[in-house]
Amino acid sequence: MKRKLLAITFVVLGIQLSIAQDAPEYNEAHLEALQKEISNIQNEFSNIEKEITLLKRENRNRLTEIKSLDIENDTLKLSLDSLFASHTQLYKIQKADKDTISQRINMANNTIIHNQSVLENRSLWGGIIVILIVLLSSGILLYLFKRIKSGTNSIDEVRKAQDALQNAQTKMQEESINLDNKLLTIIGQQMNTPTATNNQGTTSVDHSLALKVADEIVRIELNLSRMDSSIKGYKQLAKAVQRIKDNFQANGYEIVDMLGKPYIAGLKAAVTFVTDENLEKGQQIISKIIKPQINYQQQMIQAAEIEVSQPE
Repeated sequence: MKRKLLAITFVVLGIQLSIAQDAPEYNEAHLEALQKEISNIQNEFSNIEKEITLLKRENRNRLTEIKSLDIENDTLKLSLDSLFASHTQLYKIQKADKDTISQRINMANNTIIHNQSVLENRSLWGGIIVILIVLLSSGILLYLFKRIKSGTNSIDEVRKAQDALQNAQTKMQEESINLDNKLLTIIGQQMNTPTATNNQGTTSVDHSLALKVADEIVRIELNLSRMDSSIKGYKQLAKAVQRIKDNFQANGYEIVDMLGKPYIAGLKAAVTFVTDENLEKGQQIISKIIKPQINYQQQMIQAAEIEVSQPE
């Protein structure tokens, strides 16, 4: 619009200059003023042309930038769509993993409950067998004492009774070893069950099974110490006990070995003192482990119950 106005002004001035040249009343000064004004308008018109050229060039640059921004925007849209698709896929995968973990936790919990029940039943049968051994031994001894007292027995009868007692004890010990082997097999399977996790993914440690297993290990080791190593299944049971103890240690548990060691006053344990005439004065020895001390990751989770022998 400005360019058109300048062009019209230039035409008008041109017409005036032509009229002035033809009209005698216009003097030279007026003509020079008109020519000067026309020259100024021409200069201004030239400057406007240059400005228009610069604006066109700048406009082309802006259009190029806009196209570049459009391309970048399209690229970002594609990236955003790809990220959204990845997010959706990852969400589905996490949901599927969560469902799988929940199912495994339920299966593990059911397995733990079942195996704990079996473990308690095995422990009950072990105690019953020990009681039967004691009752059978007591019955045979009572029978022998009665025969000896009545004077009707002979050396051969005593030997036969002793052999029968020994055979009965051996069979009972073999049966006890067999049950303990089965018990340790169940314990090994239970300890190999993956640790359950809660919904936040943190590990939830339940020491109840570990404490029961430790008590069983101590009981079995005590029984082994009272048996002859030649009994059938003895070595197999001893190796199984060692495997369970190694597994215990690998899982961060430690059964503190106290048996046969000197008793130190102030030890964190429930202590029962018994008399042993074979000990020297001032000597105190841990002679029996009722419940072992259990550490988990170097922290005590069960205090020991022990029996300490000392002189009168």
